[in-house]
Amino acid sequence: MKPIRAVAATLVAGVAVLLAPTSPAWAHVTVSPSVATTGGHGTFAFKVPDERADANTTRVEVVFPENAQLTSVSLRPVPGWKATVTTRQLPNAASAGPDDEAANKAVTGIVWEGGAIKPGEFQVFEVSLGPLPTTPGQLVFKALQTYSNGEVVRWIDIPEAGAPRPEHPAPVIDVKPADAQANAPAAATPIPTPTPTGDSVARLLGWAGLALGALALLTAAATGLRRRTPAPASAPLAEAETAARLSP
Repeated sequence: MKPIRAVAATLVAGVAVLLAPTSPAWAHVTVSPSVATTGGHGTFAFKVPDERADANTTRVEVVFPENAQLTSVSLRPVPGWKATVTTRQLPNAASAGPDDEAANKAVTGIVWEGGAIKPGEFQVFEVSLGPLPTTPGQLVFKALQTYSNGEVVRWIDIPEAGAPRPEHPAPVIDVKPADAQANAPAAATPIPTPTPTGDSVARLLGWAGLALGALALLTAAATGLRRRTPAPASAPLAEAETAARLSP
């Protein structure tokens, strides 16, 4: 009985470990693609997840880098959200001509508000912008995320090569020449660790139940066999029966 009980306990413990809740993997405000070509234009998506269990995200502000003069910006409408673009006058605005008002100003930031990102959800804000700088480098887009409870999370930390990932990293775009991107070695794609879904957990419980049921049947069968097996006759009684059969 002890070995059977030990196996059953091991199965139950294994199921409990698999079903135990794990710590959530916190997400960050990110931008993709994270690599762009110098001097070109591109469409970039800012992904904003809601990381609070009791508050909605009601306002998102993306601050444009000061080292870039991004004059051409267009937005994809997001239902329920109102977007406001802020700009600054360029120092060489006169040379651009008074008729080209857009070329005289660089975008300094975009604010989305009026909508709501609920707990456990995310929203993507798409922006087409350019022209990108002709010199390779990084474009850091600092982001401010405001929750319905008044909390403001500042995604403004600049990641540094070789340093640990900061707690609140800012979205970053690496601007590189086209030939550098073409010759860059392909990065190895990490194999994601599968997370048990509702269906897999149900199947796991089903197999565990079948295993425990089979163990129970084996235990009952072993118990029944022990009850039905007659006890062997004692030595004196066996000798008396043998003597009686051999006597004349």
